[in-house]
Order: sequence, then structure tokens, then C-alpha cells
Amino acid sequence: MTQSLRVVSLENARNAIPVIAQWFCYQWPDWYGNSGPGDALADLASWAENGGLPLACVALTGQGEPMGIAALKETGQGAEHGVGPFLSAFYVPPAYRRQGIGLSLIHAIEEAARDLSLPAIYAATDGARSLLQKAGWREMGLTSFSERGELHLLQMDLS
Repeated sequence: MTQSLRVVSLENARNAIPVIAQWFCYQWPDWYGNSGPGDALADLASWAENGGLPLACVALTGQGEPMGIAALKETGQGAEHGVGPFLSAFYVPPAYRRQGIGLSLIHAIEEAARDLSLPAIYAATDGARSLLQKAGWREMGLTSFSERGELHLLQMDLS
């Protein structure tokens, strides 16, 4: 890792919400873009509330600038298989990738799930599959589909 890093709940980093909302509009334009049905600011505000799911963790520089985000939500891509909750909205901007930030966010979400006494969490991904496997998540042999194509379902047992 090339920078100092701290991971906090979004509740404790509300000032990062406008920047993260811009990331969401860029990364998921079909959902959060101008013509999409999503509202990045409203979603992020709801994930910053204390008291359970949904929740989000944010990686910050030593100066408090956001470097990445991951959320844990009741439902998500893959819910059609009867599983959940889901690691979701997982994003690290290209300038911050390959520095351990994604792995730190995954571990923070796992810890938050343990704090909620969840037995397992899931992810449906097309881009973070190898990172999740590196973190110890296991392939379920199931897929889901999104506008981006096939997504692989992975599981992390927390018990």
C-alpha cells in the first residue's frame, strides 16, 4: 500500500458522499446516471444511517479523501437464488487500485456483518471475482445476469 489508509463507516464519513455519488454516476450510468432510476445521493444517505442494514464502509486517505467504498445490503444481484445479504456498490477508483484498498474494504464489510451476527454474506460480481477469492470467498457455482452480462456468485461464511 502506498498511502495511509483508514476504513470507517459511511456514517462517520458523510462529507465523502458527494464525491462517491459522482463515482456511482460514472461507474453505473444505467442506474445512477441522468436517465437512470437510481438516486446515488439518497442511497448513500440511507447507507450512512446507524442501526443495521444497509450500511457502507469507506476507505479514506490520511487527509480524509475517499479512496473506495463497499456496501452491505439485504438484497442485490443474485437474490433470485434465495441468498443474502450482499456486498454491493463495491468501487475503488482506478488511481487507487492495486494498493490493498479493495481488500481492506472487503474485510471491513465482513467485520460489520459479523457485528450484526450474520452467518454469511454474498456477492455477485463480474469484476471483483479474483479479489474476493483472494479474500477467502468461495464460488457458489451460481450466476446472475445484469446489463453488464453474467455475474458470478460468491459466499463468505462468517460463523
